[in-house]
Amino acid sequence: MKGIVMSGFGQPEMLQESSSLTIPPIKDDQVLVQVHASTLNIADYLGYIRPIKNGAGAKLTEFLNQGFSQLPQRPGGSEFSGIVTKVGSKVSDFQIGDYVCGISMTGAWMEYVAVGQKMVYHAPQNFSFAESAALPVDAVTAYGAVKKAVKFVGAHVLVYGASGGVGHFALQIAKAFQAKVTAVCSTRNVELAYQLGADRVIDYKKEDFGNYEQKYDAIIAINGYQPLSKYRNRLKEQGRFVMVGGQPRQDIEGMIGGLFFLGRKPRITSSAYPFLNKKTTMEMVTALANAGKLKPHLDHVYPVAEIPAAIRYIVEKHAQGKVAIDVNFSE
Repeated sequence: MKGIVMSGFGQPEMLQESSSLTIPPIKDDQVLVQVHASTLNIADYLGYIRPIKNGAGAKLTEFLNQGFSQLPQRPGGSEFSGIVTKVGSKVSDFQIGDYVCGISMTGAWMEYVAVGQKMVYHAPQNFSFAESAALPVDAVTAYGAVKKAVKFVGAHVLVYGASGGVGHFALQIAKAFQAKVTAVCSTRNVELAYQLGADRVIDYKKEDFGNYEQKYDAIIAINGYQPLSKYRNRLKEQGRFVMVGGQPRQDIEGMIGGLFFLGRKPRITSSAYPFLNKKTTMEMVTALANAGKLKPHLDHVYPVAEIPAAIRYIVEKHAQGKVAIDVNFSE
């Protein structure tokens, strides 16, 4: 079968098509899925753009590529949607022909994936392949963040970074939880935030949410580029703070945040990542999608052969919502 494999680190062009992959056999608790669509997540592309062309960064990339050349080719990607074509003997929730989406730990940019039944889900009924593929990572992460943050109807919630992959889902899910949402995003995303249901939008290029007097019952900080003191000052006495980060920097900030808030006021700070890949959470996401309360905003859908261009677009343009991949190698 065909797939997009990593031939090294450094540039998107290190991702190349291979026609020598083997359709994976399935175990008793797995299903085989013919992939129709995938997406790009931050974990999928961080390694392909060389942040430092000289010095230690370049030397590290060279070292990694030397070792990488000795390893078997590995397909890229993680999220997928498609049709079940084979079912293991211990699988009870799926049958051949089911429309599903899920997460593959062995790559998703290929014609077929073998996935354990705990990592595959029934896709929303009226979603396209591209829309369904956009759910399993970012929407599940967003649901976990909102569930931690929003504890009562009518809560005032600030979502910082409300137009990105996780953020645009968090905005919609918070509204589904009947919260009053203030979205923080850049100028070009203001209209999108309102379309997704925001009650108020703050353009961070023109205004600083830290200058407002309003305090919030919950703040969901996505990417965490603001000082923790600013978030703390905008929380109510019993407010909840949830940080969602896609890079090591944000994870470190989240851990430091726990100490920063300690002993101040009874606020909660944490990452939403423990919710990632939980089947029950994905079922709740799917229920919201089927009810018309959650829908991915697809900035672009790229052909599978143009994944390098898709990566460059995300890095350089900062996509609204999600970027999907049409996994069709016959074109």
